[in-house]
Amino acid sequence: MLVAVLAASATFAGGARASPEATTTGVSVSPSQFPIQHIVVLVMENRAYDNYFGTYCLVNGTYCPDNATGIPSGLCIPLNPANDSAGCVTPFNYTAANLTMPKHGLPHDYTSSMAAYNNGSMNNFYLAEGSGLTPFGHYNGSTIPIYWDIAQEYGLGDHFFSSVFSYSLPNHWYLLAGQSPQIAVYKVPSGPKTAGMPLSSTAVTYLNESNQTPSAEDLLMNATGVSWKYYDYSLPSYGRAIQARGGPDTVGAYDFWNPQAAKAESYTTALASHFVNRSSFFTDAKRGTLPNASWIIPAFTQSDHPPANVTKGESFVARVVNSIERSPEWKSTALFITWDDYGGFWDQMTPPSVDSLGLSFRVPLLVVSPYTPVGYVSHSAESFESLLGFIEWRFSLGCLTVRDCNAQIPLEYFDLNMTARAAVIFPTSPSMATYPMSVAQSPAGVPMGWPPATYTNSTFNYTSYDGPTPAADLAYVTPGD
Repeated sequence: MLVAVLAASATFAGGARASPEATTTGVSVSPSQFPIQHIVVLVMENRAYDNYFGTYCLVNGTYCPDNATGIPSGLCIPLNPANDSAGCVTPFNYTAANLTMPKHGLPHDYTSSMAAYNNGSMNNFYLAEGSGLTPFGHYNGSTIPIYWDIAQEYGLGDHFFSSVFSYSLPNHWYLLAGQSPQIAVYKVPSGPKTAGMPLSSTAVTYLNESNQTPSAEDLLMNATGVSWKYYDYSLPSYGRAIQARGGPDTVGAYDFWNPQAAKAESYTTALASHFVNRSSFFTDAKRGTLPNASWIIPAFTQSDHPPANVTKGESFVARVVNSIERSPEWKSTALFITWDDYGGFWDQMTPPSVDSLGLSFRVPLLVVSPYTPVGYVSHSAESFESLLGFIEWRFSLGCLTVRDCNAQIPLEYFDLNMTARAAVIFPTSPSMATYPMSVAQSPAGVPMGWPPATYTNSTFNYTSYDGPTPAADLAYVTPGD
């Protein structure tokens, strides 16, 4: 079977964004007036909002100038929404022993996502995941201090949603294209187990649909004076790429985290040079040569994808943040850090419905920029298309689909009435980090102390959360220290 390939100049149904001018903190601003010239999107893996920030800043206080929408006290999620006698589980804190939790990825394809969603009730995760109580555990400032410190010092979105009820690949497509090849939503495409073998019908369909899906590279390729890079790896030939096995963190046309690698045009002279190794991001930041738009993808072990140790993910994120803050371009750069899907972890918030595929479950969004106020929390309903839309708006690129053309762009994180902030450098080792952190640059009115007078969390000890029955699962959860 042959793979049909569209030329790089393929036309697409898109247009202009709804408004060339937007409002940020009471200031109307056009794209050309906006002080951010470098937009960086860092995409981590498989974490729902409540899994990381469910207990963050639930009320205003010393370290929480804005409150976030997290897990309410007394909540108990049913193990079987059709049978109350099966019991319920109260979300619980993971401990330091759970930094590689779980030992395998949780189900999060289209079928399990829709089952967990349960027509918007958000109450069928136990049965949908089939992984015991694992989906209901969450981290906090003691277990992921760097992430909480970044939220404390910059911005956090608590109404930010992934795009499609499915796994990594279609969500990465939406992040870059406002849409996905249809087959990728329902099936996982992969190349041959042995190079040279014929492609499966799923693989052929995926490649054909991918080559007919316009994405950010099509907008950027035709833009004058707008530089961009995808920091992941350099592309091989397209022939080699379509023979690769595929999956997350792989080099080839079926890479879950680099969807534009499925498009033949990406391998042309005009585009291939924009796909580079992730390590060059740090060199570009140091030299002050960051492109106008960029995406950075971690290695699997640094991605937060179970069972990768989340401390390695924190360390990688801190390195990215610090490299931008130390860059000559700090005062003109904004970094958006998000996670590509819920990964099977429970979240309480029913996502807004925009079409039959999404929006999907809530994921964290951290925003780092010199114009982001300390401890800011945005309650605006936004999604991956908002990040694509922000790039489109800032560089006057037009847009691709109904979703990104109309997505609310995240300008609320930027207070243009404030002087550009000095950088806040974070520890790159979680063992050296403590939440809350003390930062001399914090403005008056938001006091910071070191060390905190008290910071305690109720935790649970456990051996396993995957017992033979719901009752056995609940029996494993015992109050700890």
